[in-house]
Amino acid sequence: MTEAVISNGAISLAGVKEDGLEAAVRDHARLVYRIAYSVLRNHHDAEDATQETFMRVLRYRRKLEGIDDPKTWLARVAWRVAVERGKKQPDVSLNEQETGKALSELRAQLASAEESLLGQEMSALLESLISKLPESLHDAIRLSTVGELAPGEIARVLGTTESSVRSRVFRARQILKEKLAALEVRK
Repeated sequence: MTEAVISNGAISLAGVKEDGLEAAVRDHARLVYRIAYSVLRNHHDAEDATQETFMRVLRYRRKLEGIDDPKTWLARVAWRVAVERGKKQPDVSLNEQETGKALSELRAQLASAEESLLGQEMSALLESLISKLPESLHDAIRLSTVGELAPGEIARVLGTTESSVRSRVFRARQILKEKLAALEVRK
């Protein structure tokens, strides 16, 4: 029986020479982690999801040999694992008044240490706004920006067309731009 040891995105299979699974881990561990992190927004949860993704791949490694595009297949598995884990966690969101207040407070900070915090808080604000998008839009924008997948790869992960993905990403960016502009006017 093959034993798997997962550590820092690497899998070594005891007693088995390098195969498609090891190559997939070596080539795509960072992608799997980025996708998991884009959904879960927590380093530890993303690491767990990455490990679970490769455990599933290990379980179904025979399928990996017949896959034409392992990167997209792994991205789809990672996406599903992260979404499943994300559904188990409570959703934290800010209402528009709290978001506007947070944005105003962030603008008051000037020092470099505060600028670093500003960047983190701005990221949290942006993540909050993304999470409020319709599911089809936030899935596409997360895979595009954080997962750094091409529209064709996103289409295969989400089971839709490439033109639909391009439209969703465009629409998501427009909505985010409008929401940020509305928050800017309120300050």
